[in-house]
Amino acid sequence: MTSSLTTTHPATEAIDALRRALSPDRVLTDPAELLTYESDGFTIAKARPSAVVFPLDTDEVARVVAILTQNRLPIIPRGSGTGLTGGCVAFAGGVIVSTARLSRVLKIDLPNRVVHTQAGVRNVQLSEAVAAVPGGSLYHFSPDPSSQRASTVGGNAATNAGGIHVLKDFVTSNHVLGITMVLADGSILRAGATDGAYDSPFDLPGLICGNEGTFGIITELWLRLVPKPTSFRTIVGLFSTQADACTAVSQTIAAGHLPSALEMMDGSMVRIIEDSYKFGFPPHTAALLLCDIDGIEELLDGQMNDLVTIFTRNNAFEVKCSALAEDRAKLWKARKSAFGAIGKISPSYCTQDACVPRSRLREVLQRIDEIGRRYGLSINNVFHAGDGNVHPIFLYNDRNPEQTRNVMLAAEEVLRYCIDIGGTLTGEHGVGVEKIHLMPYLFDGATMRQFQSIKRAFDPHEQLNAGKLMPSDRIKVNLLNPGRHVPQ
Repeated sequence: MTSSLTTTHPATEAIDALRRALSPDRVLTDPAELLTYESDGFTIAKARPSAVVFPLDTDEVARVVAILTQNRLPIIPRGSGTGLTGGCVAFAGGVIVSTARLSRVLKIDLPNRVVHTQAGVRNVQLSEAVAAVPGGSLYHFSPDPSSQRASTVGGNAATNAGGIHVLKDFVTSNHVLGITMVLADGSILRAGATDGAYDSPFDLPGLICGNEGTFGIITELWLRLVPKPTSFRTIVGLFSTQADACTAVSQTIAAGHLPSALEMMDGSMVRIIEDSYKFGFPPHTAALLLCDIDGIEELLDGQMNDLVTIFTRNNAFEVKCSALAEDRAKLWKARKSAFGAIGKISPSYCTQDACVPRSRLREVLQRIDEIGRRYGLSINNVFHAGDGNVHPIFLYNDRNPEQTRNVMLAAEEVLRYCIDIGGTLTGEHGVGVEKIHLMPYLFDGATMRQFQSIKRAFDPHEQLNAGKLMPSDRIKVNLLNPGRHVPQ
């Protein structure tokens, strides 16, 4: 689609200055090369940047930001582009500052259980680096989004990402000790700890986590390392109804259990996984619960038996348990590959993200199904049931404008319903541009004004990622119009 607006391109002197600050090969302006950067994982929101630049360290990021701010060009931070809300799309001729080449693990400090890393280091890369040092195989950086082979730790912090093991280990902000961030004027902020000990009247790292690139560009992090579990059990329960599986989830938590992970797939998702991995799941399975528990070996069998009792009490027609590492790895690989497997059955899909009270999961899934049928959409569900983080997957064809519009309308209905029953807009993906119009629906005016005040304290002139996370006067995007990816 084309924009009805005239795109503002960076001034020639700004491009020249960027090339002098970095090198010509680290400043992309060729339209064909820029196509890659039109969207993130939320492909409904698209806009071509005026340029993409690739700094290598904090000082280079600071020089780049100073040049762009001097020329009043919108600045859009981007990691590996695995986000699912349009958070790194460059509207209004913005320039993307990529952290992909800030890819060095700077220091691994096992005595203090801290790793110092650049923001562009991928999750899996960090795990491999820690495991490679003597004694490091006992520790890991816990957050594990499904995109961990590609997602970066800077992106994790910027979106306060979650993952499968959030239920027990918590989100990214609980594992970030310190942050280096470049502000909109090119100055460098260092907040938090450089080792395992830190105290401050204001938790700036906690505030910065989840800012979605609207405060600054995260360039370095000090991350907490935690011991890897050494003893575990994996329990798989198959149910004839989604309602029974949802009740089993609520009763598991109400009984005092805290699994390291408790995931749910609906029947259509189970069949997709079965086609890919051949686990032998019966075709009549309406819901699957995949649960991990870890801890003291001598206590795990008792906990596992309690969970089996809860599952069978709620009409699970089959429950399988395993302590074998290879079984566990295979099951979790299948779970983390679920979204990719959708590509086999649909040309496009949109993954939604909301968090609801666990006790309402049953009715939430029913309402999602009703909304999907009303808009003529197929919806699959695979989600973090233990903490009520639902991920309905809307299947559609992005070459069909009516289907695309229906996806956005249906998604909005789902989100409003989740808010109405006591939930929230996002469990882990963030707000980006996709959900920004619903921020005033979730938060009252006084809260929204405080959010804006905090944004202005970091970025008074809206240079950084304007039009994301919080409503902006500078950039507004309407995803429902025929030119849905175009600022309006």
